[in-house]
Amino acid sequence: MRSTAIFSYLASAVAAATLLAGPALAKPDRDDDDRPRKIHLPTSKSITVPAPGYVGRTNSYPGAVALSLDGRYAVFLNEGYATPESGNAQSLAVLDLKTNKLSDFPDPRLKADDKTTQQSYFVGLAFSKDGSHLYASLASVKNNEIAVYRFAGGKVSVERTIAIPPQPVAAGKQITYDTDGLPPGAAAAYPAGLTVLPGDRLLVADNLADNAVLIDAASGRVMQRFDLSTSHYVPSAYPYTVIANRAGTRAWVSLWNEPAVVELDLATGAVARRISLPPRRDPTAASPHLTSMALSPDETSLYVAVSNAASADLDGVAVASLATGKFLRVYPVAFRKGEGVGADPIGIAVSHDGRRLYAASASLNAVAVFDLSTGRAETPIGFIPTEWYPSALAIAGDDLIIASAKGRSSGPNIKPVAPDRHGWTHPYIPTLIGGSVQRVKLAGLDKKLAAYTQQVQANDLLNVDPGTIRFAGGANPIKHVIYVLRENRTYDQIFGDLPVGDGDRRFTMYGAQITPNAHKLALQFGVLDNFYDSGEVSANGHLWSDGAATSDYMEKVWPVLYRGSERPEDFGNGLEQGIATPDDPGTGFLWDSLAAHGYSYRIYGEMTLDVWCRDEKVANPREGTPSPVSVACAQTEIAKGQPLPARLGGAPSPWPWGIPVLKAKHATKSAQVGHMDETYPFFALDYPDQLRADEFLREFSGFVAKRGTPDELPQFVLLYLPNDHTAGTRVGMPTPRASVADNDLALGRVVEAVSHSPYWDDTAIFVVEDDAQDGADHVDAHRSSALAISKYSPRLDKPFVDHSFYTTVGMVHTMEDLLGLPPSDVFDAHAPVFAPLFTGPGTQPAFVADDSNLKSGLLFEQNTPKSPDAKKSATLDFTKPDAVDPQVLNAILWDDAVKNGAVKPTPAD
Repeated sequence: MRSTAIFSYLASAVAAATLLAGPALAKPDRDDDDRPRKIHLPTSKSITVPAPGYVGRTNSYPGAVALSLDGRYAVFLNEGYATPESGNAQSLAVLDLKTNKLSDFPDPRLKADDKTTQQSYFVGLAFSKDGSHLYASLASVKNNEIAVYRFAGGKVSVERTIAIPPQPVAAGKQITYDTDGLPPGAAAAYPAGLTVLPGDRLLVADNLADNAVLIDAASGRVMQRFDLSTSHYVPSAYPYTVIANRAGTRAWVSLWNEPAVVELDLATGAVARRISLPPRRDPTAASPHLTSMALSPDETSLYVAVSNAASADLDGVAVASLATGKFLRVYPVAFRKGEGVGADPIGIAVSHDGRRLYAASASLNAVAVFDLSTGRAETPIGFIPTEWYPSALAIAGDDLIIASAKGRSSGPNIKPVAPDRHGWTHPYIPTLIGGSVQRVKLAGLDKKLAAYTQQVQANDLLNVDPGTIRFAGGANPIKHVIYVLRENRTYDQIFGDLPVGDGDRRFTMYGAQITPNAHKLALQFGVLDNFYDSGEVSANGHLWSDGAATSDYMEKVWPVLYRGSERPEDFGNGLEQGIATPDDPGTGFLWDSLAAHGYSYRIYGEMTLDVWCRDEKVANPREGTPSPVSVACAQTEIAKGQPLPARLGGAPSPWPWGIPVLKAKHATKSAQVGHMDETYPFFALDYPDQLRADEFLREFSGFVAKRGTPDELPQFVLLYLPNDHTAGTRVGMPTPRASVADNDLALGRVVEAVSHSPYWDDTAIFVVEDDAQDGADHVDAHRSSALAISKYSPRLDKPFVDHSFYTTVGMVHTMEDLLGLPPSDVFDAHAPVFAPLFTGPGTQPAFVADDSNLKSGLLFEQNTPKSPDAKKSATLDFTKPDAVDPQVLNAILWDDAVKNGAVKPTPAD
């Protein structure tokens, strides 16, 4: 087929209420064994369990901890997706520091995907001044409150809520998300961090209103508002949390999307000053995130966790003098001076005597320990190992309390569960990931710190060689990398039926008959049966795939979004607005690194904003509108038999559904400008991947003609092929297996064209799913299909199977290594590269795509009203990756696969 347009080929190939106190949390089977062992994480790093002082598993994402006034209890705010052990509801967990018993108190109002409230816990948790109540932030767009709980004898029960009304924004400010249902000119408060002032007044950071409010807890009256906005657009600052001095006369609010802390004068009710880190040269670049704060015991210094930093000099804990209102220095959270950036401290605590500072490094899975007694701390004196993603710290007596958001990762997701109202019979990946609690004795810690630090360094691969790619011919011949990004499949879902490798065909939904090209590619170029997507879902999966990192913002927000809670996703285009996008990793994306180092690159579709010619028939995209960004055009779609665009050959469309027409594209990142194909769409599931492949191959034929000139194939190409995401069984859209087959043939055609071109000598092709959330896998819910394709793949008399542990960030590191591009952060710098996949003699033959699904007509199979769950699919939002509830879509896809005989209805354990 080579670069022939699909339509030309077609002509010749186809003939025609109250919280209930519960017992200590039960640990799932995979946690029962507490023998010392290492757990590999999908970030390429690992943890050693049990971690020092391990107490037990909690509900998902314990993001805040509060200590009772008598020092007897530590309470954790579990604000993540929620696990089955907690009844799929967010909860408060109470650790009795006398008995070491951990108890869970789920809030029945906060069940995952409960559309009655759509609220979520978010950041804020504090005890009342008399210790008899707990205050917790309850956030959504239309219903923002502070939950008030009674607390007695280590037990929690619901008492009441304090409503926070929509917050007025200053005249002329523009709110950048859907405020339907709110008063004109008002933003959702979305309460985040809070603190309790004398008189049980609550000072609350309003995350989406760019303000803070002072509330009388008894009456619920808003006593004072503080405008913290920094831009014409709201939100842009994203106030995160609040602390105050003991007298209650001064308070400080950290900003999540600006490098500053705002000091409030509570006596006068005014904003006193901003304490700022150095400004960014590019205001649209990702901002450092200022999150947790702590005061020194004498209240002269303010310590602030700085995550999402772009440079090592900001990657740590900043300390400000409250006398001068200036940051004095940043204590770097790094193993040694000059170590890569990306430690992401998000929780801090200061010892009672002010001599020690502790910082929870989310990316290093460790707590950094600083000695402040000398006045300078160039690097930590050591590290305490934690479980995955330490998220909150507190000092209770002589104990350091550590909460980790992701605990011991996911494990397999094949054990059948009772069908819920979605009909899904396998655990959804977020429900498998619970948090954990540690209680580390500070007395005697220094004697253990050296051994602890060595363990952390080993787990973070600091002193491990990530491997070296050695070609049989000596010199590295690779000058071009093509990176293909797809959507949402596990290894077993695609490759479970491979005749080699660790697959389980019981869970294979789109096997060799649906994905013949993926199977053929794996068997020819190498099977990677121990590869893991670094992201759990598309929201963070695209960040990992494009940048080998995530951000603390995204890690805290995606569970809220995916559990069905009401938090906006779309705040406009930060590039056009001239502000930072809070979810972007501080170390940037691959295209930022390529631009900074003078490489040529081109982006086909990824992370761009498309404007479609659509016939808007309904106001709400959840009622079926294909795209929220659209304009009226003379032609909204190309019907079957109508000519396709001339650049793609102009042949009559063979698809039975209308092909949408792309009107325009907008870059969302500065480094995309001038480096993206303006006609290549990002995400539209009724736009066939064959057309995406046609557009790339059209340009590729030009690169072939210009080989050896400055206009030849760029050194790096990112090619987005999204249709294996599927549109479920929505009537009129391609069937799930047609979508997956379409995606598979598009991939095969791209590899065929490249391998039959002069670029085959110096090009490597990498293929990855952004996440693995849409299917079952008998090894791990993160395990996914991946490919590394080149002329230098091993040549054997049987398929080559590489059982090495690899991840998304390892794939990024491999591409960087081949191109000579330096790593961006602490993840890709140490992740193992795919060295065995390039040990062949350079004699791999060109690939020939399998077009059987084109000839059979499977690519044109269309959902009908009789398709399984067709009515349910009609209500889902397919406007962008995972806008639909993935758990619902999973059930639909499983039902469809059962109908087509791909899987059995009830697979065994």
